[in-house]
Amino acid sequence: GKGTGSGHRTLLYGNAILLRHQNSNMYLACLSTTSGNDKLAFDVGLQEHSQGEACWWTVHPASKQRSEGEKVRVGDDLILVSVATERYLQSVREGDQMIVNASFHVTHWSVQPFGTGLSRLKFVGCVFGGEVLRFFHGGDECLTIPPTWSESAEQNQPSPIFVAVGVGRTKWAGGFINWMHPLRIRHITSGRYLGVNENNDLILVHRNDATLASTAFYLREEKDDQRAQLEDKDLEVIGSPLIKYGDTTVIVQHMETGLWLSYRAYETKKKGVGKVEEKQAILHEEGKMDDGLEFSRSQEEESRTGRVIRKCSSLFTKFIKALEILQVNRSRDMFFGTVDLNEMIMCLEDLINYFAQPEDEMEHEERQNRFRALRNRQDLFQEEGILNLTLEAIDNINTITERGYLVTLASDASQNFEVITGYLYQLLAAIIKGNHTNCAQFANVNRLNWLFSRLGSQASGEGSGMLDVLHCVLIDSPEALNMMREEHIKVIISLLEKHGRDPKVLDVLCSLCVGNGVAVRSSQNNICDYLLPGKNLLLHTGLVDHVGR
Repeated sequence: GKGTGSGHRTLLYGNAILLRHQNSNMYLACLSTTSGNDKLAFDVGLQEHSQGEACWWTVHPASKQRSEGEKVRVGDDLILVSVATERYLQSVREGDQMIVNASFHVTHWSVQPFGTGLSRLKFVGCVFGGEVLRFFHGGDECLTIPPTWSESAEQNQPSPIFVAVGVGRTKWAGGFINWMHPLRIRHITSGRYLGVNENNDLILVHRNDATLASTAFYLREEKDDQRAQLEDKDLEVIGSPLIKYGDTTVIVQHMETGLWLSYRAYETKKKGVGKVEEKQAILHEEGKMDDGLEFSRSQEEESRTGRVIRKCSSLFTKFIKALEILQVNRSRDMFFGTVDLNEMIMCLEDLINYFAQPEDEMEHEERQNRFRALRNRQDLFQEEGILNLTLEAIDNINTITERGYLVTLASDASQNFEVITGYLYQLLAAIIKGNHTNCAQFANVNRLNWLFSRLGSQASGEGSGMLDVLHCVLIDSPEALNMMREEHIKVIISLLEKHGRDPKVLDVLCSLCVGNGVAVRSSQNNICDYLLPGKNLLLHTGLVDHVGR
């Protein structure tokens, strides 16, 4: 376990071990709760620390051919026992789901090797299976997934984050990526595999349809007609450290068809730029002389955000589709059979914490690093269309609320919808706060009208969330600030009349008056005319370094 001083010692039967989840760095723990059908079984989950006995498990042989004190070998079946509760780690089906708990029923677990530890420490610059990476062509062109390939129509930008996954008959997960070894390339944010259809076109394939024939590729050093002849012994080892990040040029060949990953150049027009040349990835019998690609390792923060986006995209899309079906057939039973509102609430709570601003008490350097990581998260969420999915979810909830579909629901379900709506506005504010690019998404008439049309008619909690969104937009997007009209300011002032001197409303009024240190005179005049008509004003003034004309 990490920090226990065990290092890389040989694992023996009878040893107590910690099991740490790779992506989250959290520990597998036997919890004190019981939520399954077996009331004598304890729940098993992840926790951040390894203090106490809850995270410790002893390893015992499942076969009589092994005994306590012997080495644990690859391929062995073993039994894991909780030190805290003396119950077995068990996998069991309950309903449509497979769950893991700690019970008195035995489950055998198989030992499979994973390329971590000494191999990764020794060969830091080499490419391992399962790592998040990007493909670069010519040093500065990144292989991306175009928006048209995305399952969600809301994706805005090409998405470049991939993960290489070793396949074939290999017993190693996370071993070295080697020449001529079959591998698959998975797009992180959609969870789909790069594959080939019947017309030999490159596509993204859902994991349920991702056969080895359609999605397996080779990495080649040079183009030739030789087919790979690999023996079992070549595929059952960790491999050799041959392919390195930024140093090794690889040529990608589709295993089944023998076609080469190449490109087609074409001209296109871009707004504000004019004609530009773009390259589209294709499969070709011969390809081009410069088809070589290089690997570039993604940052840990980027890969983690990619996985978060994948989960959120799936959950939000399912939620929106269920709301759309509810509008058509009004079947509440079908809706609640598809969507778990509590799961949606917990996901939104996690996301709001994920986008939390750094604390003021932090050291300057750490605070700047947090800001940099937060900005990257915000950019990726906008590029992958999560911002648009959030807006779409809000629209659909407002639609079913206006049509009265929620009136007949139980009070708990109705409250859950209110909580979800409030959280969606908080998430929206968190994604755009301090990010000019994301705030600029609202610098058009339709988006601003959308925001103001809901301000006056929402419940207090939702209105508060929308005021946060509006305040972020006005502070970080001068374009939106200059688009404010009289009717927009009237809406803000009406909120003062409804709710009194709400600090958030006053903050919005202040942000309407000044942008980047320059007075917005039209907004100031409108606020005075509608908020203080015909009254004498006592103005507080202050000197500034530069006066704009």
